[in-house]
Amino acid sequence: MASKMRKKFIGIASLAVFIVLLIVLGIVNIVSATDVYTEIYGILDYIDENDGIMPDYADKVSKYKKYAEFLTVESQYENRYFTIFMDENSSVTGMYLENIAAISDSEAVELAGTAEKLSAVSKRLGNYKVYGNISRKGLTYTYKICTGDNGRFVVFLDSTQRVRNIHNMIVFTLYIGLVSMLLFILILVILSSRVIKPMMESHQKQKEFITNAGHELKTPIAIISANTEVIEMTTGKNEWTESTMNQVKRLSGLINDLITLARMDEASDLVLENVDYSKEAREVCESFESIVKSDEKSLDVHIDDGIIVKAEKKSLHTLVNILVDNAVKYCDDNGNVSVTLVKKGKQSNLHVSNSYKDGASVDVKRFFDRFYREDESHNSSKKGYGIGLSMAKGIVEAFGGRISVSYAAGVISFNVVI
Repeated sequence: MASKMRKKFIGIASLAVFIVLLIVLGIVNIVSATDVYTEIYGILDYIDENDGIMPDYADKVSKYKKYAEFLTVESQYENRYFTIFMDENSSVTGMYLENIAAISDSEAVELAGTAEKLSAVSKRLGNYKVYGNISRKGLTYTYKICTGDNGRFVVFLDSTQRVRNIHNMIVFTLYIGLVSMLLFILILVILSSRVIKPMMESHQKQKEFITNAGHELKTPIAIISANTEVIEMTTGKNEWTESTMNQVKRLSGLINDLITLARMDEASDLVLENVDYSKEAREVCESFESIVKSDEKSLDVHIDDGIIVKAEKKSLHTLVNILVDNAVKYCDDNGNVSVTLVKKGKQSNLHVSNSYKDGASVDVKRFFDRFYREDESHNSSKKGYGIGLSMAKGIVEAFGGRISVSYAAGVISFNVVI
């Protein structure tokens, strides 16, 4: 129990931190990339507004104040760019390559043609783009297709270092996130035992109380039972002694179930081994045949032979008994109870259902809550304590399986996968 709770705590806390890191680092990277491309596009816009050639910024500072955040008097010398001028037929009419060294005339013309083709494709797809990236010789060029007073032209800006900085930022933040996550998990593993210690102590005290109280209550119950038997021997049975004995049996059963339920929380108490699931399920169904007939109900059983599961024999028998007993108990008059056990791949599937026309008003999600009963009245004709299904869930989880309940078309169904 402690190990399971500790792992669950570590898992939930780690997931929460992972989501926070993912959001924070994602925002950092998105903002950084947005700032870089805002600068790149701003420089291209500045060159576009000056007909393809970056002027002396000192002469333009008053006119282009919107570019002041990323342009300085050195920008025309720092930024490597080139411009290809074309006519309406995409024929090259001129070029400006004074601020670039890695691109020849023919390569510049080729890149302009590539940019034109990419632009035409984006236009056909209904998502026209004037900006784009092209790689050549290990360098990255961001281009803008422009239309000026003297015709069309394409401006290319060497954005290699800027794009590389974005990539480095992403890699760096991934490393930081990974290291932070590993450190956090390590700290969680070290401190988790201290965090859950108060909860485990409270849980242990609760278990001890139930167990001790159960044993203490057995003595007065035994005395009441013995005294009632003596009265019956001296005065004979009557409705009062019979009622007392029934309540003694009921209370004894409740105490035993409470103790079993308290112990069920510790999966380590169960020694799992290969158990013949088919045999246990068939024995339970056979034990209910007479009860079902006496209640004028029907029992349909379909159990495949040779289904072996990893479980604890007694607990597995109890699990099937609880589900079948619950189905018989709450089945409609003249209704039908169905028990099916089949093998599906490496897992076994137990399906127990019963007809129950009033089930639409029942909250099936609460069936596994301890002490929950559909009829909260003390005068309910359905005998039970509201802990049987909770025990069933505990047994299934101890086996590493899962249990679910559903209601449809007047039928309540329990499904167990082990």
